[in-house]
Amino acid sequence: MQVLFLWDTNGQSDHALAAQLVDDGSTEDATRRDALAMAAGAWNGRDVADKWVERLAPQWPPRRQPAVDRNLLRLAIYEMTATDTPAKVVIDEAIELAKSFSTENSPSFINGVLDAVLHERTALLEGAAKPE
Repeated sequence: MQVLFLWDTNGQSDHALAAQLVDDGSTEDATRRDALAMAAGAWNGRDVADKWVERLAPQWPPRRQPAVDRNLLRLAIYEMTATDTPAKVVIDEAIELAKSFSTENSPSFINGVLDAVLHERTALLEGAAKPE
């Protein structure tokens, strides 16, 4: 989340700066690599994630959200759609991060948006799995 916040603040991905940030937070190479890969995936998918959020919460489009919320949603949507992490775990982690780092209203907002993403994604996957 910190890397995404950094890139969002700068308006571009700076891998050298991100590596420095991650190096300061962890001593395990695998953890640093995984964190940078997740951040890069979420950053590269931010346009799709932002459009999804804007459709689900038109009253709070990404440009109006606190930067922490915007990047938590981007990261969670990436993790829910591109990794094997169970969606409920992703949602719970995003809510906990919102409780620690964002506004009083952010946990419920994050929960509502990610729950809607989960339901839409589940419906799409179930629809795709049904034989015609």
